[in-house]
Amino acid sequence: MITVTQICQEAKLSRRTFYRLYTTKDDVLQEYMGSLSQEFLNVITELEPKHYSEVVMSYFEFWKRHEAFLLMLSKNRMLDIIYRTAEGMARSILQRIKPQVQMENETLSFSLAYSIGGMNGILIKWVQDGMKTTPEQIKVILEKALLTAMI
Repeated sequence: MITVTQICQEAKLSRRTFYRLYTTKDDVLQEYMGSLSQEFLNVITELEPKHYSEVVMSYFEFWKRHEAFLLMLSKNRMLDIIYRTAEGMARSILQRIKPQVQMENETLSFSLAYSIGGMNGILIKWVQDGMKTTPEQIKVILEKALLTAMI
């Protein structure tokens, strides 16, 4: 369990300052996840991916750069926050990758849930396995899995 004291020590601020800025430690986590979301959207915007596999590789390269944070979330059984955060940004990413795609809202919602769930499951497995598989290898594995699923 992460404590307010640990957060204050890591951020080099007093508890008084912490409580002046935040109500709970969850507020800190939500703010940080918001900044990570924006950082990832910037990556996607700059990359201008044309295919899902490019997003997959970018996603895992992004999280590899934040390995310590992922490991902390995993240790504290909090990796589910990534799924919840991804739900909020999935439509924006899809619009950047494939702006021409038009789907009815229900189909889009289920499609995004499927994609986010799969990516989150792979992310969790990757973290549990020590993040040894490279983003390129994950991309290839996922491409093979998707081809197999289409048979």
